[in-house]
Amino acid sequence: MRVIIGGKEANDALNTLNKMESNPTLEEYLLIWENTNDAIFILRKDGAIVQANPAFTKILGWSLGDIQNLSNPPFFEDDFTSEDHEKQLNLLRDGESIPYFETKRKHKNGEVKDILASYRAINKKDILAVAMYKDITDEKKTQRMLRLAENCYRTLVEYSPDAIIVQSRGEITFVNPEALHIIGAKKDMDIIGTSLLDYIDIEDSESELIRLFRQEEMVKIEPTIQRLNRMDGTNIWVEIIAIPVKFEEEMVIQAIIRDVTVRKYYEDQLTYMATHDPMTGVVNRSTFMEELDKRIEEAKVTNEMLALLFIDLDKFKEVNDTLGHGIGDSLLIQFAKRMKENIRLEDMIGRIGGDEFLILLKGIDKNKINTIVKRMHTNFSEPYVIDGKEIITTSSIGVAMYPEDAISSEKLMGFADEALYKAKEKRNHFQYFNQKPQ
Repeated sequence: MRVIIGGKEANDALNTLNKMESNPTLEEYLLIWENTNDAIFILRKDGAIVQANPAFTKILGWSLGDIQNLSNPPFFEDDFTSEDHEKQLNLLRDGESIPYFETKRKHKNGEVKDILASYRAINKKDILAVAMYKDITDEKKTQRMLRLAENCYRTLVEYSPDAIIVQSRGEITFVNPEALHIIGAKKDMDIIGTSLLDYIDIEDSESELIRLFRQEEMVKIEPTIQRLNRMDGTNIWVEIIAIPVKFEEEMVIQAIIRDVTVRKYYEDQLTYMATHDPMTGVVNRSTFMEELDKRIEEAKVTNEMLALLFIDLDKFKEVNDTLGHGIGDSLLIQFAKRMKENIRLEDMIGRIGGDEFLILLKGIDKNKINTIVKRMHTNFSEPYVIDGKEIITTSSIGVAMYPEDAISSEKLMGFADEALYKAKEKRNHFQYFNQKPQ
């Protein structure tokens, strides 16, 4: 119900206001009285409300007729006793105004409202004070929700299984317990003031992660996996999700860090198994052919010469048939090891299957090839000792050249295979493609 001041009520209000000393005109007072969002009401010496503006009813639901002449209004909470009310009235009677304070008042429908209240002592004739109530229920509710959200977020952060770090202006300003654990620190102050970049190995100095943490580009980046150097000297692999957020008008970086060392190990193992021969440790056929294509493309730009060596062990089947596959496997492992010892770091070995291997020599010429192949033959012919047995075997090698013989990987491999076939006619020999046997 809305209190409408008109007729006698309006005159009474104007007369009341007219008795107060103030600069605004009575018409201006009336505008304020009628249109303010705050409840304004006038108290008599005995504490009864003798006048109230429309906002009073809007906020509390009580009309002036409901409460007029009641010395103990019904909108007080149960814990605000008549003795408390009398103490408040005595302060006003003594001329002491009561400044703004937060309290609660009961709406006519039973709803409890959060109120910002103030009382201004008047003590003129029968008028004790003018009171003002501001409804702050929504504001208080918002504040409670924010506090609840903050407390929930703080709890989530504190107990999160992920490390959470906040960095501002190049310095870490917050870490949760898991962040201490993952970096290997004992207390917050061991980390506060440092930068996350102090603990991460990043080879690319222009990476998005570096630019973000230097606050050169405040944009969200994709999750990245980096090696983290812990304070105890150990290294782990971590996944970093870094997000720029606005906090109190300032852009900060919130980073979520997860230890992915085990995951990365298994991923690396799976990658290795997919690209390498599990027995000898050299790359498998598909990986070798992919890399051969790349090296050919590079050679087209650099004008380098490549040599593809097709190699197999002479009479390997006899070893398997007479000594068993276990001995044969061990022989292949030692054979691959000797091949690795006879090539350069930039060269590559691949196993095609059985006892057949490929070697790619980069940036080579025939003189160097001859030197390498002769060294291999000498090394390969030395006895192998396996399970106490001495095994003597030789190898045959076919050689095809890029770009002299072919410019595609398929043809280059086919020509190397043809050269190997010719070399095996004599065994323990090597043969260039399209030349007489050596």
